[in-house]
Amino acid sequence: MRKTLAVGHFLNAPFIDVCAPYLGRIREVFFAWPGVLSCRPAPEFTAEVKNRFFTDLRWARENGLKLDTLFNCNCYGDKAISLELAEFADRVFSEMDKEGLYPDIVTTTSPFLATMFRRNHPSVKIRLSVNMRVHGTAGFEPIMELFDSFYASREYHRDLDWLSKLSSWAKANGKIVGMQANSGCLRQCAFQQFHDNMHGHNRIAQSAEGEKMDFSVFLCKTNYERGNYEDFLRSTWIRPEDLPLYEEHVDIVKLATRRHPCPEKIVKAYATYNYDGNLADLMDACHKFPKSFDNKSFDDNKSLWESVRSCKNANDCNHCGKCTELMSKVFT
Repeated sequence: MRKTLAVGHFLNAPFIDVCAPYLGRIREVFFAWPGVLSCRPAPEFTAEVKNRFFTDLRWARENGLKLDTLFNCNCYGDKAISLELAEFADRVFSEMDKEGLYPDIVTTTSPFLATMFRRNHPSVKIRLSVNMRVHGTAGFEPIMELFDSFYASREYHRDLDWLSKLSSWAKANGKIVGMQANSGCLRQCAFQQFHDNMHGHNRIAQSAEGEKMDFSVFLCKTNYERGNYEDFLRSTWIRPEDLPLYEEHVDIVKLATRRHPCPEKIVKAYATYNYDGNLADLMDACHKFPKSFDNKSFDDNKSLWESVRSCKNANDCNHCGKCTELMSKVFT
């Protein structure tokens, strides 16, 4: 077993108790510092919450886990290129340093912030966020000087041939490749940029107003409510049991746990490469379907599942019927 997992810090379960049994598998903890917007709603950082937050991160550092802080919202508005944003980021790093939690890594969607971090904090490794959706070396090569590591595009990372070539290129250029294991987003979701921008402006609460006008920013939810459950199979998540196939090519496996209702279930499943239950319950977003995607039934249909998982037409689906066939066997 390799030490590849990057776990998003969570507050709705005892972080230390959940992670401690799997220190041999966890490599990093990622988090948004109080006051920093990211691609998830921020908790209310009361004094009690802050104390727990700091305690958890200090435990992580004491146990050899790297700290990855997030500046990964998709839009900074009229401050996107500004001295104000650069100085804000420096203040955040100073706050972290005073708490003994100066970061090892910063993950960002902002080329401007990446440039400022490289200039002002040269010891910190800079990571390109999965939300930048760069699909291959043609996109990475012009920004090699800015980033030390990057997350592979979700749209392609099920393709082992593609991932192998990307990994070889990265190693040849001294870069580190990561991937996200449990994204519940639709493949090529057309609403993702819009959705992420709402998080960046701390406006996701406006989704309630949208519901009143019969509009939902959550395209995945409305898509599944129409009965398009096969699209779950066509998405980009990786089964815990399949993870070793991908760990041959990546050094970091990101687990989206920060806002998940059951983060302990995710950590255990991917740390042990085993899960007995509804596969949809591991994903972020955590979708509630009328039936269960029984994870163990995928093992009973290995060849069919492999053809779906490794489908070369996944990004241009021609509805060949394999997902329909697999649905009849695993959606129980």
